[in-house]
Amino acid sequence: MKKKVLGICFGHQVLGRALGGKTGRAGSGWDIGFRTVHLSSSSSSNIFSTLKLPARLSIIECHRDEVRELPPKAEIIGWSERTGIEMFKYGDHMMGIQGHPEYTTDILLHLIDRLLLMDLIIESFAEEVRAKVQECEADREAWRRLCVAFLKGGL
Repeated sequence: MKKKVLGICFGHQVLGRALGGKTGRAGSGWDIGFRTVHLSSSSSSNIFSTLKLPARLSIIECHRDEVRELPPKAEIIGWSERTGIEMFKYGDHMMGIQGHPEYTTDILLHLIDRLLLMDLIIESFAEEVRAKVQECEADREAWRRLCVAFLKGGL
């Protein structure tokens, strides 16, 4: 029996690397804020059609590492303008999501403050991200439905 495995953010990266892919620092540096993830319409199993999801979903991101090369036999099922492998699946039992479907805007704002206090980002970058955060909202319900359906075997 194949257990379902869902990797979120660092888990996405660990899963990608454990399956033979390559991870590393994102070429564009920290990715903090909201990203639009484009869901693949060419997925071999067409996993999104059963959930009637839109072609694009907004998600919260907070990372500076990423999956840079897909594991053999894995398939990209989501990408963004900044991250080429936002989501991948491996067979029907493993899926990775680079972003945070579970995060709220409040959690993101708290993380920005922590990263600033730890001198991992500079004030001007933090202010820029905070300003953009006020303009966006994550599609949390759609992400919840997607994750639950995957874990329950509905995808």
